[in-house]
Amino acid sequence: MDYPFKDDTLFRGTSNTLEYLSMNVNTEVIEMAQKYKVFGGNKYPNLRAFRIKNINTRLMRPGAPSKAATKFALSVSSKLEILAVEDIAMEATIVPSIVEHGHMSSLQLLAIPDAFLTLSQIVVLLEQIPILTDLHCHYTGVGTLFEYVEDDQLPVVFAQKYAPLSNNFRVLQLGHWGNTDIAVVARCAMLMVIACPRFTYASVSSHLREKMRKCILELMSHDSFI
Repeated sequence: MDYPFKDDTLFRGTSNTLEYLSMNVNTEVIEMAQKYKVFGGNKYPNLRAFRIKNINTRLMRPGAPSKAATKFALSVSSKLEILAVEDIAMEATIVPSIVEHGHMSSLQLLAIPDAFLTLSQIVVLLEQIPILTDLHCHYTGVGTLFEYVEDDQLPVVFAQKYAPLSNNFRVLQLGHWGNTDIAVVARCAMLMVIACPRFTYASVSSHLREKMRKCILELMSHDSFI
């Protein structure tokens, strides 16, 4: 929903009772939040779900919503179970910021659909947040942990080093951007199957699902995935 006031009216007296917060943001909302210190540290110890969406990107400073949202999310209690930040100007620093603050151990759903993550970053997230079940992001390749591993050796190396990676992770919703090869995205999904015993679902945009399915079937025929 759009925030309907010019001040912090809706947040007054809710410090100990606020459990779910979902709102669209624009420049005025961010400025209001900063002025009244709405997103101050430790103000909402019982917050369980926080969703924020930037709907006026052209009017915002690049990355402003995700920076403000991340700073706030990292300041709340360890009860936070859902964190969803949509901002097409999101910077990659959101992932290291989350990882560095180990108190987010209760997080089950992390939806950062505009963030570009590598397999290496996904691995670190799953190691640091053991009960994470759902992750929404863009996928951009293997990253630094596997940059020198040949494609045909990646499943074996990945399984030997990380399986089991997470006993709770089940859903990976992957965005596809620009020239990213959908076969690379499919390989990421297959690696999650290898390392996460309960992994059941990898989602991509509807127009790519058939191609994704074919890529997965092809990968399943390779010796490295058998």
